[in-house]
Amino acid sequence: MPIKNQFIHEVFEHQKADLLHHLLETEEDLHTVIVFSRSRDAVHALTSSLNKAGIPVGSLHGNKKIELRERSLRELKEGKIRVLVATEAVVRLLDIAGVRNVLHFEFHELDEDYLRRVDCVQKAGGEVLTFVSPKDLNLLGKLEELVGEKLPRRTAEGFAYDDQPRTGKDLVGQVDRSNKTNSKPLQHKKPKLKNKGPRRKTGRTRKK
Repeated sequence: MPIKNQFIHEVFEHQKADLLHHLLETEEDLHTVIVFSRSRDAVHALTSSLNKAGIPVGSLHGNKKIELRERSLRELKEGKIRVLVATEAVVRLLDIAGVRNVLHFEFHELDEDYLRRVDCVQKAGGEVLTFVSPKDLNLLGKLEELVGEKLPRRTAEGFAYDDQPRTGKDLVGQVDRSNKTNSKPLQHKKPKLKNKGPRRKTGRTRKK
């Protein structure tokens, strides 16, 4: 299988959306592209983000009627929208012949889907791009075994790649200080005693 139209973008998970925006702003060849994601929530988030950036975008997911799915795909092929963000399971049922570029925002689910997309894109003279984060390296190795060669890596010119992934630990200390109190440490606090007030005299005595 020829690999000249397949490229790997190694990027940390937290920078994927920023890299997608950068590529769409700087790569003239990406004038039309299907962006694949695995979940409907991710499709909604990416669609909203691209729409706010002024990029003509459509979406495909399981909640859309078949006629709306076909219309969105047709609009991409006709150039009425630039980006179509879709879940893989939905596009699996549609004819993507004529689509010029494919971008896997998340690693593909089925190898046969990937091979079919490569074939379609090759006929259209476009490219298949895959975002690969560190957690996907094992999957990337299996993909390269499938195609029989090491896939070429590509870096986006002008994009500021982070040196290390962002984790939950990086957020420690980024707490709103206005929510902090000036209370003393627990071990310095005296236990509070309930004030029940003076005991009333009822005239009753306990039996001995």
